[in-house]
Amino acid sequence: MLARLERELFPDEAWSLDMVLDEITHPSRAYVAAVDESGGVLGYAGIFVGGDAADVQTIGTIREGAGIGRALLAWCEERAREEGAASLFLEVRCDNARARDLYVRAGFTEIGVRQGYYRTSDGPIDAIAMHKPLPT
Repeated sequence: MLARLERELFPDEAWSLDMVLDEITHPSRAYVAAVDESGGVLGYAGIFVGGDAADVQTIGTIREGAGIGRALLAWCEERAREEGAASLFLEVRCDNARARDLYVRAGFTEIGVRQGYYRTSDGPIDAIAMHKPLPT
């Protein structure tokens, strides 16, 4: 289910089924799915925690504007704190204004650009690296 949703949400850079399985079973990763009343998956998120820092691996939702992304991001932050992280990092496509706005409203600041980080059928797209301290 997540691999199908991954292809739907991120067609140019979707993870393969094997990559999804490796991610969700990796001991230093944590994943969550948002589901509706009937059990349909509305979105998912995952983090990697290494020492005192955590990275958002992915956040994807199929219903924009419903607060699902905000809830998934809040889950990422809480899980990172529970695992002992003092800060949270992420990358977001420079052309994804909606996600960038969500992250800024959630307290993230831009810390750099990763040129050509995302590979798409239209060519490489830069990523904005962002950071948020996680006070205990």
